[in-house]
Amino acid sequence: MPESGVPEGGEPACVGPLTNRQVSAGMAFFTDFVVTGAVRGADATSTPAEVTALLGDGFVESRTGLGQLLRCYDLVEVAWEREGDGLRGFYITVQAHRLDVPLPVDELAADLDRAGFPLVEVAPDGVGCRRFVRADSRVGVLVDEESGQVLALTAPAWFAPGPRGEPSPWPREAGRDRVRHLAGLGAAEREAWARRRQPDEADAAARWWWFLWTSCRQLLPGEGARRFGHDRSVWQELGLWLLDACELVGVLDRTDAVCETVRYGLLEPDAAVRACLDAVPVSRADVATRESTPYTRENLAAVNASRAAKRLTLAAGELLPRVRDRALRAEVEAWLELRTRLM
Repeated sequence: MPESGVPEGGEPACVGPLTNRQVSAGMAFFTDFVVTGAVRGADATSTPAEVTALLGDGFVESRTGLGQLLRCYDLVEVAWEREGDGLRGFYITVQAHRLDVPLPVDELAADLDRAGFPLVEVAPDGVGCRRFVRADSRVGVLVDEESGQVLALTAPAWFAPGPRGEPSPWPREAGRDRVRHLAGLGAAEREAWARRRQPDEADAAARWWWFLWTSCRQLLPGEGARRFGHDRSVWQELGLWLLDACELVGVLDRTDAVCETVRYGLLEPDAAVRACLDAVPVSRADVATRESTPYTRENLAAVNASRAAKRLTLAAGELLPRVRDRALRAEVEAWLELRTRLM
C-alpha cells in the first residue's frame, strides 16, 4: 500500500473494511457519499440489520443515556434514536478528521463540480468551521475554517442552504412574541398583519417567514396551548398557515412542508398520510430505484423524485398505527416495501 492510502493502480479501496488508510485518498468514496447520502447503500434510514447486511459486522457499538444506538465502522458512524419500542434512523456520518491524509475541501468541491453535483456554502457556524451542503442528498460538510480540511460529512444535515442556514433576524424571545400575537388573531387579521410587515425583497421575505415558522414550532405541539391560553387547533392552524407561506416564498419545497406538517402533528393521522401520498411526485411503477437509475446529472430529476417519495413514505409510515382508512394504509405499506430500493 503506497503512502497516499490508495492501492497500486490508483483506485480507492472502498470495498473492504472501512479503515482509515484504505479510503484516506479515495476521493470517489467521499464524492459518492455527498451525491448519494449513503455508504454502499446504507443511509440514515437503514435499520441496524440492514446496515449489518450492507457494511458487515466489523463495528463497535454503544448506547447513550438518551436512548441512542451508535455504531462505528472506523470512519463511518451510524446512529439511531429510540422511538416507542423500536429504533429510528438518526444520522450517518463520515468522520473525515480521522483520515491519515487530510481531505481538502477545495479538492472535494472540485471533484463534485466536475461530476455536476456542486456543493453550496452556507453561513459559518461562528466557532471556526465552514459549512457546505448538497441539498438534494441532504449531506452537510463541516470544514475547518483555518486549514480547509474536511472534518465530517453527515446526512441528513442539520444545516441547509438559503434562509434555513442563516442566523435568525431577531432574538428568540422576539420571535416567540410575534407568534404568540399571531395565535390570537383571526385569519383575516393575520393576513393583514403579514402584508404590513413582510419584507419586500424576496430573500428577506423568505428568511422572515422561515423564522416565524421556527419560532412557532418551538411552541408545538403542547406548549403553546398549555402556556398561552389557546387550544391546540389554533396552533395547528397557525402552523399550517406559516408552512404554506414558507412553501409559497420558496424556503421549503412541497416535500419539506409536508414532512414538517407530519413531524409537528398539524393534521390528524389520516389527513396527514393523505397529504404525504398526494405530495409523492412519482408513481410506484415509475419511481427510480438504486438498481434502475445511476446517480448522474442526467438522472437528477428522477433521483430526487425517488428521494422525495422515500421521505414522504417514511413520514407517513410513522403514522400507520393511528390511520383508520384501510386504502391509505395499504398504499403506504406498498411504498414501504420499496423503501430500501429508493434513492
